Amino acid sequence: MAHSDLSLKDIPEINIIIGKNDTGKTGLLKLLYATVKSLEIYSLKKKTTDTSYKKELSDKLYDTFMPRKNGLGDLVQKGSKDRLDVNITISGNNGKYKQPIYYSFGERTEKTILTGNEHIDPLPDNVINALFIPAKEVLTAFTDIRNIRDNFYGIGFDDTYLDLIKSLDLPTTKGRVANELSQVNKSLEDLFDGKIEQTGQKEHPFVFKKGNQQFSMQQTAEGIKKIGILTTLITNRQLGKGTVLFMDEPETALHPDAIRKLVEMLVAMSKAGVQLFIASHSYFVVKQLAICAKRDRLNVNCWSLNRDNGKLVENSMYNLIDGVLPSNSIIDETLKMYDQEISVDFKI
Repeated sequence: MAHSDLSLKDIPEINIIIGKNDTGKTGLLKLLYATVKSLEIYSLKKKTTDTSYKKELSDKLYDTFMPRKNGLGDLVQKGSKDRLDVNITISGNNGKYKQPIYYSFGERTEKTILTGNEHIDPLPDNVINALFIPAKEVLTAFTDIRNIRDNFYGIGFDDTYLDLIKSLDLPTTKGRVANELSQVNKSLEDLFDGKIEQTGQKEHPFVFKKGNQQFSMQQTAEGIKKIGILTTLITNRQLGKGTVLFMDEPETALHPDAIRKLVEMLVAMSKAGVQLFIASHSYFVVKQLAICAKRDRLNVNCWSLNRDNGKLVENSMYNLIDGVLPSNSIIDETLKMYDQEISVDFKI
């Protein structure tokens, strides 16, 4: 798409991707998600059917990006004679599982990727799973999204929405959640002094409970539903050790106070074995991550993307462990506002 080259070794547990609109943040999240999720699907299917990783990857990329009539070739940089080459190594099970994944396709590719690994080792059970939480919450339109995709294959709700709905639809099971995530779950629910619960009803699968009152999703604030997605995934054990969690603009609909507390909870998740990839426009998100990194001596990788005058995206990588924010578009806008304020005061 907009990138000519992006590479990084030793990817840590927490990764924050920042940049202006049209710098490819969501595209990167989706590419990584589709690669990991297709490995998860392939590993499950391989137990009972004869399938290939390239088939599952092709399907997942197509249904995640939902390209136009040109198909997967739309993901290749326009006018370029080069192919899209992806090299990713996925490891888990304390390093016992390590699988390099390579695939490549050109702008004429429609729906089938032909170039890539001939053999992929399936994942061991319960080692890695991928979750993608889009910027838009899904609880209000939960049933509608599923019906549109299942019955009409509707454009607009790609697999990041459908996969999330499937994960949220799994009932809470008996037994204890891991202690670290149990504390995270309680802290998330304490943000709004209530919690999202499953109802078991097809038409209205979720309610927000606050004291003795119950509220439908239509009556529940957007920020509460955003947090409720996380708490539901923790309690039904879809989010836990080994999860690779992709979040697109988690700050959406949240007050800065809730944003900072959410970041603290995400850091706690990373310590419980969750790997995070976050795309954000929020100064509060990236600054709070820098504070947590310095305080806890954590490796937090900041991917700063920049694109000038329609050129290809340039990327810079920074470790926030010292709490220092690199020069980036979010800080630049903050400084511009300050300069503008000084200019107005000076004229007065």
